[in-house]
Amino acid sequence: MSEPALRNRPSWRTWHRLGTVVAIGLVTVLACGRVPAGGDNSSTSAASAPRTTSPAATSLPDPTRLTTQNCAGAPSTSPSRALGGYYTMRPASGWTDTGDYVHTESLLLELTAPASYGDAPTRIKFLALPIDVRADFGPQATAHSIAADHVAKHLGSSAQSVATSVADCSVAAESAALFGYADGNDLGYRLVIVHNDRLLEIWMAGSGGISDQALQDSLGMMGSIAWTF
Repeated sequence: MSEPALRNRPSWRTWHRLGTVVAIGLVTVLACGRVPAGGDNSSTSAASAPRTTSPAATSLPDPTRLTTQNCAGAPSTSPSRALGGYYTMRPASGWTDTGDYVHTESLLLELTAPASYGDAPTRIKFLALPIDVRADFGPQATAHSIAADHVAKHLGSSAQSVATSVADCSVAAESAALFGYADGNDLGYRLVIVHNDRLLEIWMAGSGGISDQALQDSLGMMGSIAWTF
């Protein structure tokens, strides 16, 4: 964990709060498949070391599949969709809305890729967590330091999950951080963004991996994000 993250490590109450939100999301949103200070340099921090010595780490999803494109691709031509007053986004063609928005307050949108893409089910989730970053994590907290803490604490995954180092990119001109992970048969990525003191995340995962087509569609959706707050 970086020095700023240590100096501003969240309190037990904050982690309990965040852990509860993520746990609820896992039970109700991810039951059928789970997908987590940067810039545009797509660098990987040595401070965010992988959390495993398992041989499975050799087959972890590679964050450079996203960072080499700076976490953005060509958006679809579909109409923009407003997500909770936080931003608009253009859903990829052929993806189906499969979200449970009644039991998961943090979930803005869940989309499932066409089964023809392989690795079914492959899903992408857009979340806004009820966290005030400055108050709960401290004034020095960044998307990178928060992602590193997710890795260290296995937040959003089981204790047996394994993850890569944290890498950096940007989303809608905002610094973002991500890591690849494997949790059972679910392989994917978690991406963390901090915008206007709010914690926003994008989770992607497929059963056994994420196909190139699903990844390109996901990058296009991320590339279409436009802030509305």
